[in-house]
Amino acid sequence: MLVMELRRVLARVTACGGALCAAALYVPTAQAQAPAERGPYVGIGLAVLAPERARFVDGVDAGHAYLYGGDDLFTAGDFGTAPLWYVAAGVRATSRLRTQVEFNMVRQLAYRGTANYAASGTFQPSTATLRARQLLVAGMYDLATWRIGPVLQVEAYVGGGAGFTAYDLDNFVQQFPDPDNPAGYLQRGPAGEVPLTRLPAGSGRTATGMLTAGVAMPVAGRARLDVGYRYTDAGVVGTLAGGDILIVRYNRGHRSEVTVPINATIADFKTHAVLAHLRVEF
Repeated sequence: MLVMELRRVLARVTACGGALCAAALYVPTAQAQAPAERGPYVGIGLAVLAPERARFVDGVDAGHAYLYGGDDLFTAGDFGTAPLWYVAAGVRATSRLRTQVEFNMVRQLAYRGTANYAASGTFQPSTATLRARQLLVAGMYDLATWRIGPVLQVEAYVGGGAGFTAYDLDNFVQQFPDPDNPAGYLQRGPAGEVPLTRLPAGSGRTATGMLTAGVAMPVAGRARLDVGYRYTDAGVVGTLAGGDILIVRYNRGHRSEVTVPINATIADFKTHAVLAHLRVEF
């Protein structure tokens, strides 16, 4: 093999008139790489998930009371960041095209926000927790390969996918520690207890779309380290339509609790993530 390669190079040098020209010796890296074989692969990795800012508003009217009751009333805040666990299994259909099925999950996203009910104070802290699992079918297209320095090889890729997200939203509580009138209907309890409203939990499945781009770096044999960015639109998450809201208030030291069925309270769930995973081709 080595002798044949030397003969090929010498033939190109001769074609250049005997001069050792750059054109006779240069072979682009992307062409120098042997085409990847078709076959299956698996991947496992971890991502840092960062949801976009979420605003909870009234959902579709299901015949119950609205929580907010107006377009200018809402709860705005952030879910914060959390680790996302990722596994995938796929097959390389051609030297550049891959298709895969992937599953990922985030154990808990903590929501922190504030509502803006009238006369309830400028700070109306609202908290909730969200758990999510996603099952996606994705297509990945491997672009050109570049060599950086004497040893580092980088393979760029782009992709997209679709599937669904299953979510659980619970522990949604709104508090009113500093109302406009501290002696009014939002007064505190005898031991300083803060009046609150607890929303019903919610769960469901939503259609989901995903776009991604990144680079892969060979690490050993058929193993590659993929590092990429992905954007996911998982539709909306929300509370249960027709679930009971719990209203806790204090009147002259006496605690009262009232439950009222309400329509769903919903928010868009869109995320950004930086994902690193090890991919092994067979």
